[in-house]
Amino acid sequence: MCLIHEIKEAVTQLKECQNGLLHMNRILIRLLLMAGCQVFAAVNTTPQRDIDLDRYCGRWYEQARYDNWFEKGMDDVYTDYEVIDGDRIRVTNHGKDKKGHPHRANGRACMHTSGELMVSFVWPYWWFHAPYKILYVTPDYQGALVSGDGEEYLWILTRRVDACPLLMKKLKQEAQRRGFDTTRLRYTKHQKRKSTAPDTNRPG
Repeated sequence: MCLIHEIKEAVTQLKECQNGLLHMNRILIRLLLMAGCQVFAAVNTTPQRDIDLDRYCGRWYEQARYDNWFEKGMDDVYTDYEVIDGDRIRVTNHGKDKKGHPHRANGRACMHTSGELMVSFVWPYWWFHAPYKILYVTPDYQGALVSGDGEEYLWILTRRVDACPLLMKKLKQEAQRRGFDTTRLRYTKHQKRKSTAPDTNRPG
Protein backbone atom coordinates (compact mmCIF):
# COMPACT_ATOMS: atom_id res chain seq x y z
CA MET A 1 0.00 0.00 0.00
CA CYS A 2 2.90 2.39 0.75
CA LEU A 3 4.36 1.82 -2.72
CA ILE A 4 1.00 2.58 -4.39
CA HIS A 5 0.68 5.78 -2.34
CA GLU A 6 4.20 6.86 -3.28
CA ILE A 7 3.55 6.25 -6.98
CA LYS A 8 0.25 8.16 -6.90
CA GLU A 9 1.95 11.07 -5.13
CA ALA A 10 4.80 11.13 -7.64
CA VAL A 11 2.40 11.03 -10.60
CA THR A 12 0.38 13.91 -9.09
CA GLN A 13 3.54 15.98 -8.72
CA LEU A 14 4.49 15.16 -12.30
CA LYS A 15 1.13 16.37 -13.65
CA GLU A 16 1.22 19.59 -11.61
CA CYS A 17 4.73 20.45 -12.74
CA GLN A 18 4.47 22.99 -15.60
CA ASN A 19 7.92 24.38 -16.32
CA GLY A 20 10.16 22.50 -13.91
CA LEU A 21 11.93 20.12 -16.28
CA LEU A 22 14.60 19.37 -13.71
CA HIS A 23 11.94 18.61 -11.12
CA MET A 24 10.22 16.27 -13.59
CA ASN A 25 13.46 14.38 -14.11
CA ARG A 26 13.86 13.96 -10.37
CA ILE A 27 10.35 12.52 -10.08
CA LEU A 28 10.98 10.09 -12.94
CA ILE A 29 14.20 8.92 -11.30
CA ARG A 30 12.27 8.42 -8.07
CA LEU A 31 9.72 6.22 -9.85
CA LEU A 32 12.46 4.16 -11.49
CA LEU A 33 14.22 3.63 -8.16
CA MET A 34 10.98 2.46 -6.54
CA ALA A 35 10.39 0.01 -9.41
CA GLY A 36 13.94 -1.26 -8.99
CA CYS A 37 13.35 -1.81 -5.28
CA GLN A 38 10.36 -3.96 -6.14
CA VAL A 39 12.48 -6.13 -8.43
CA PHE A 40 15.13 -6.65 -5.76
CA ALA A 41 12.42 -7.38 -3.17
CA ALA A 42 11.09 -10.35 -5.17
CA VAL A 43 11.19 -13.77 -3.54
CA ASN A 44 14.20 -16.01 -4.02
CA THR A 45 13.17 -19.32 -5.62
CA THR A 46 16.67 -20.56 -6.37
CA PRO A 47 16.63 -24.31 -5.61
CA GLN A 48 19.10 -26.04 -3.36
CA ARG A 49 21.75 -27.54 -5.63
CA ASP A 50 23.02 -30.53 -3.64
CA ILE A 51 19.81 -32.57 -3.45
CA ASP A 52 20.24 -36.33 -3.10
CA LEU A 53 17.24 -37.60 -5.08
CA ASP A 54 17.26 -41.05 -3.48
CA ARG A 55 17.18 -39.52 -0.01
CA TYR A 56 14.51 -37.02 -1.01
CA CYS A 57 12.14 -39.69 -2.30
CA GLY A 58 9.70 -41.35 0.05
CA ARG A 59 6.70 -39.89 1.86
CA TRP A 60 6.29 -36.22 2.70
CA TYR A 61 3.44 -34.79 4.76
CA GLU A 62 2.20 -31.34 3.84
CA GLN A 63 2.21 -29.16 6.95
CA ALA A 64 1.38 -25.80 5.37
CA ARG A 65 0.87 -24.24 1.93
CA TYR A 66 -0.15 -21.16 0.05
CA ASP A 67 -3.70 -22.16 -0.79
CA ASN A 68 -4.21 -22.93 -4.47
CA TRP A 69 -7.03 -23.95 -6.81
CA PHE A 70 -6.02 -27.62 -7.12
CA GLU A 71 -5.84 -28.18 -3.34
CA LYS A 72 -8.77 -25.99 -2.35
CA GLY A 73 -10.22 -27.21 0.94
CA MET A 74 -7.94 -30.27 1.06
CA ASP A 75 -6.54 -31.65 4.31
CA ASP A 76 -4.70 -34.81 5.32
CA VAL A 77 -2.40 -34.16 2.35
CA TYR A 78 0.74 -36.22 1.76
CA THR A 79 2.79 -37.24 -1.27
CA ASP A 80 4.81 -40.34 -2.14
CA TYR A 81 7.86 -40.03 -4.41
CA GLU A 82 9.43 -43.15 -5.92
CA VAL A 83 12.34 -43.39 -8.36
CA ILE A 84 11.27 -45.72 -11.17
CA ASP A 85 13.99 -45.29 -13.80
CA GLY A 86 17.16 -43.27 -13.36
CA ASP A 87 15.94 -39.72 -12.76
CA ARG A 88 12.25 -40.47 -13.46
CA ILE A 89 9.98 -40.36 -10.43
CA ARG A 90 6.48 -41.64 -9.74
CA VAL A 91 4.50 -39.02 -7.80
CA THR A 92 1.29 -39.87 -5.94
CA ASN A 93 -0.62 -37.12 -4.16
CA HIS A 94 -3.18 -38.00 -1.47
CA GLY A 95 -5.68 -35.79 0.31
CA LYS A 96 -9.24 -35.46 1.59
CA ASP A 97 -11.80 -32.85 0.62
CA LYS A 98 -14.05 -30.90 3.00
CA LYS A 99 -16.48 -33.83 3.23
CA GLY A 100 -13.71 -36.26 4.10
CA HIS A 101 -13.71 -37.99 0.71
CA PRO A 102 -10.25 -39.28 -0.29
CA HIS A 103 -8.63 -38.08 -3.50
CA ARG A 104 -5.52 -39.25 -5.29
CA ALA A 105 -3.56 -37.81 -8.21
CA ASN A 106 -0.94 -39.82 -10.08
CA GLY A 107 1.90 -38.08 -11.85
CA ARG A 108 5.45 -38.29 -13.09
CA ALA A 109 8.48 -36.12 -12.50
CA CYS A 110 11.98 -35.88 -13.87
CA MET A 111 15.04 -34.04 -12.67
CA HIS A 112 15.49 -30.82 -14.65
CA THR A 113 18.47 -29.50 -12.72
CA SER A 114 19.76 -30.38 -9.27
CA GLY A 115 17.05 -29.25 -6.88
CA GLU A 116 14.43 -28.68 -9.56
CA LEU A 117 11.96 -31.24 -10.88
CA MET A 118 9.50 -30.95 -13.75
CA VAL A 119 6.21 -32.52 -12.61
CA SER A 120 3.13 -33.49 -14.60
CA PHE A 121 -0.25 -34.84 -13.56
CA VAL A 122 -1.62 -34.68 -17.11
CA TRP A 123 -1.38 -37.82 -19.27
CA PRO A 124 0.58 -38.26 -21.48
CA TYR A 125 3.03 -37.00 -18.88
CA TRP A 126 5.49 -35.54 -21.38
CA TRP A 127 2.80 -33.17 -22.70
CA PHE A 128 2.66 -30.62 -19.86
CA HIS A 129 5.08 -30.02 -17.00
CA ALA A 130 5.28 -27.57 -14.13
CA PRO A 131 8.39 -26.65 -12.12
CA TYR A 132 8.81 -28.11 -8.65
CA LYS A 133 11.66 -26.32 -6.87
CA ILE A 134 13.18 -27.80 -3.73
CA LEU A 135 14.26 -24.57 -2.08
CA TYR A 136 15.63 -26.12 1.07
CA VAL A 137 16.01 -29.52 2.70
CA THR A 138 17.31 -30.04 6.22
CA PRO A 139 20.57 -32.02 6.36
CA ASP A 140 18.75 -35.08 7.74
CA TYR A 141 16.01 -34.85 5.05
CA GLN A 142 13.28 -34.49 7.68
CA GLY A 143 11.92 -31.16 6.46
CA ALA A 144 11.66 -29.37 3.13
CA LEU A 145 10.56 -26.07 1.63
CA VAL A 146 9.14 -26.29 -1.90
CA SER A 147 7.88 -23.73 -4.42
CA GLY A 148 6.97 -23.37 -8.06
CA ASP A 149 8.46 -20.94 -10.55
CA GLY A 150 7.34 -17.82 -8.70
CA GLU A 151 5.99 -16.52 -5.41
CA GLU A 152 2.44 -17.87 -5.76
CA TYR A 153 3.22 -21.39 -4.58
CA LEU A 154 4.82 -22.51 -1.32
CA TRP A 155 4.73 -25.76 0.61
CA ILE A 156 6.23 -26.81 3.93
CA LEU A 157 6.78 -30.57 4.08
CA THR A 158 7.96 -32.93 6.81
CA ARG A 159 8.59 -36.65 7.08
CA ARG A 160 6.47 -36.96 10.20
CA VAL A 161 2.79 -36.18 10.28
CA ASP A 162 3.23 -34.65 13.76
CA ALA A 163 5.89 -32.13 12.82
CA CYS A 164 8.33 -30.91 15.44
CA PRO A 165 7.64 -27.24 16.32
CA LEU A 166 11.37 -26.44 16.16
CA LEU A 167 11.54 -27.90 12.66
CA MET A 168 8.49 -25.91 11.54
CA LYS A 169 10.04 -22.73 12.94
CA LYS A 170 13.25 -23.39 11.03
CA LEU A 171 11.40 -23.95 7.74
CA LYS A 172 9.27 -20.83 8.20
CA GLN A 173 12.37 -18.78 8.92
CA GLU A 174 13.95 -20.04 5.71
CA ALA A 175 10.79 -19.06 3.80
CA GLN A 176 10.91 -15.58 5.34
CA ARG A 177 14.60 -15.25 4.53
CA ARG A 178 13.75 -15.92 0.89
CA GLY A 179 11.09 -13.20 0.89
CA PHE A 180 7.90 -15.28 1.26
CA ASP A 181 5.01 -13.91 3.32
CA THR A 182 4.44 -16.67 5.88
CA THR A 183 1.24 -15.01 7.14
CA ARG A 184 -0.37 -16.39 3.94
CA LEU A 185 0.28 -19.99 4.94
CA ARG A 186 -2.71 -22.26 5.31
CA TYR A 187 -1.92 -25.04 7.82
CA THR A 188 -2.92 -28.57 6.84
CA LYS A 189 -4.94 -30.69 9.25
CA HIS A 190 -4.00 -34.35 9.56
CA GLN A 191 -5.61 -37.44 10.99
CA LYS A 192 -3.38 -39.24 13.43
CA ARG A 193 -1.39 -41.88 11.60
CA LYS A 194 1.90 -43.66 11.97
CA SER A 195 4.69 -41.71 10.27
CA THR A 196 7.06 -43.44 7.89
CA ALA A 197 10.31 -41.94 9.13
CA PRO A 198 11.91 -41.21 12.54
CA ASP A 199 12.05 -37.58 13.58
CA THR A 200 15.66 -36.85 14.43
CA ASN A 201 14.79 -33.21 15.11
CA ARG A 202 12.99 -34.00 18.35
CA PRO A 203 15.00 -33.50 21.52
CA GLY A 204 15.89 -36.84 23.09
